Amino acid sequence: MSRIFLLVLFLGLSIAPSEAQQTIEGYVYSDVNRNGRRDRQEAGIAGIPVSNGKDVVLTNDKGKYKLRLAEGFSVFPILPSDYTLSTGKVVNSHFRVSFKKGEGSPDFGLRRKAVKQQFRLNAIGDVQVGNYQELDYAAKTLWPELLNTDSTDVNLFLGDLVNNNLSLHSKLKEMMELLPSQTWTVIGNHDRDADSIRRGQTKTYSTIFGSDVYAFNEGKVHFIVLNNVYGDGAKGYHGELPEEALEFVKNDIRLVPQDYLICLSMHIPLAMTKNRNALLDILKDRKEVLAITGHLHRVMRFFYGRPGVHVHELGAGATCGFWWVGEKDWEGVPTALQQGGTPRNYFVLDFTGNSYSLRCKGVGLDAHRQMSIHVTGIDTLDTHLRDMEGTAPYQALLTIWGGCDSTEVKCRVDGGAWMMARKTDAIDPNVARMREMNLQKVYPTRYNRVNPMRRTPSPQLWTFPLPESARSGAHRIEVQASDGYGFRASGQRVFVYE
Repeated sequence: MSRIFLLVLFLGLSIAPSEAQQTIEGYVYSDVNRNGRRDRQEAGIAGIPVSNGKDVVLTNDKGKYKLRLAEGFSVFPILPSDYTLSTGKVVNSHFRVSFKKGEGSPDFGLRRKAVKQQFRLNAIGDVQVGNYQELDYAAKTLWPELLNTDSTDVNLFLGDLVNNNLSLHSKLKEMMELLPSQTWTVIGNHDRDADSIRRGQTKTYSTIFGSDVYAFNEGKVHFIVLNNVYGDGAKGYHGELPEEALEFVKNDIRLVPQDYLICLSMHIPLAMTKNRNALLDILKDRKEVLAITGHLHRVMRFFYGRPGVHVHELGAGATCGFWWVGEKDWEGVPTALQQGGTPRNYFVLDFTGNSYSLRCKGVGLDAHRQMSIHVTGIDTLDTHLRDMEGTAPYQALLTIWGGCDSTEVKCRVDGGAWMMARKTDAIDPNVARMREMNLQKVYPTRYNRVNPMRRTPSPQLWTFPLPESARSGAHRIEVQASDGYGFRASGQRVFVYE
């Protein structure tokens, strides 16, 4: 992003004084030796945006900035695509948050990095560990995948890092620092000091992870991370963006080139955020906007907009699945199947310029496993499932992990012609099986916790009737799914009838 371009766009921004605020000054500088402190020979960097979570200023020709900072607010640089912080893997944890006056004016040491027009991001929803046992579940299932993905450039954790046990934040950060890729985090409703007033509810999180509101650039994508967990009294909450966050977006967006993709991220889906239209009005004329959120413990995709802006929102599901419950697998980890039929998961997004593609990654599953394919009339248990009564035999029930109403699904059997599958309003077969086991008191077995599946139609289910020629003997079915919003999935299996 051109420094001259930023300086021109910045003209006219102002900071309203307030008696409750202190004025801070600091530097953004080139940390040549990467020791995390500004040495005499290290020059300042001009034209870097710096924000207090509401206002945005640019560093002068010596790298100096000046801002007003209120208690409970943060100060951070908005990193261009060609810079990152010089120390630490969890980037936003190095942003400073003020909880009392006189804490000093922070400097930010940056280092150059290559600008990648193609990069990969892991969107990681709701790890939500409540104790050290659940922390170990994440450590031995999710973390090996994140450790091995050297081609991934960014990890974005989408909130509810913990399940109210705030003492685990520091342990999760230590684990994140071991990952090969840079990491950013979002605050969730279970990450809050819920017994505090609203502004104080971020204190523990911010002590470990820095700012709960910030922005950064990667390639030609501008990421805006917001806190939309709006406290209702001591413990309640709903989805809403505070006025200062809207002001931040308004000031930040003026500095973003028109050809950059805007990617919003917050914990509660924007589709469920009370004042989302106020945010979309600020983003008018940005055309296509991507949003990535968590919270739901199921994979969902939403589409909505206002004049001049259309939003595609990915509700990325949860890596803890349904809160680490259900029957345990061979390694002693709860299966935690999510409502809708998606296993514990995260999403992989590949960005090229200002466009992207996305795919669901089941935790512990091969990357090619992107759906479940259930063939009716073979598994005798089907006949005992009250939620599948009346389901005809000789059908393939296809749960496409990440599919939505805009997704087209086609199938072929034994290499024949491709034919369209039909979107179906029905329960996922694996959810139906688990529900029946719960109702029959078969589950939970000893030492396990019940996975409370509901009789809810899956938004990811398609039906494909098998041709007459495939109703006896062994056959192969192939499935391809895609839509105009970057989603792709494929799968195949063999099935055998008598």
